[in-house]
Amino acid sequence: MIEKIKRMEEMPEPAPEPSPIITPSMIKNTLDALEAKGMVYYMEGGAYIPTEHGWKLLTEVKQVKEEIFAHGSPNIAATNQVMTKITKGENVLKDSDAVVAVKADKACRDLKDELKNALKEAKKVEITIETEGEKDKIIAYGSPALKVNSPAEVVIRKDDFIDSRTVAILADKSANELKQELVEKLRNSNSRVKITLEIKP
Repeated sequence: MIEKIKRMEEMPEPAPEPSPIITPSMIKNTLDALEAKGMVYYMEGGAYIPTEHGWKLLTEVKQVKEEIFAHGSPNIAATNQVMTKITKGENVLKDSDAVVAVKADKACRDLKDELKNALKEAKKVEITIETEGEKDKIIAYGSPALKVNSPAEVVIRKDDFIDSRTVAILADKSANELKQELVEKLRNSNSRVKITLEIKP
């Protein structure tokens, strides 16, 4: 079982799919549709301005939150400068310096559709990692390009690279920037770790 999980973790990710090309006609059709629904209005000079109803819908954020429970490990390094990783795997591989929790009860594929949809709307997301009285937060953003379908991991990235494990990009910190007091607690194999993903306005 452990070997199977290791092979899954070591499997290379496929090359990212190219982003769709957005044409002027696509933008015009979208704005026309929004105008027809009373969400924007056209001003002389070529500017579209949101209506009061439009602003309300644009700024309204439904509270969406999900929790992942995992465990610590003495092999956690948390020194990666680009990403933070939570894995369903039972062990931390030698080159997995982004892992902060193991034996997670959820990976990307297991997250609720409500959260996945909110992330794909490029909403801001707050990720809280806590254990044994210590916690730290990461602020990041979703993207329409997210796949969120990895069966093994959840990854938060500081850059904008997206693969099946990515739940958020453009994060304000990576594994190596987490509070050291928290990281020390995460290195205890008996520690119970809670990771909360919450959509923010």
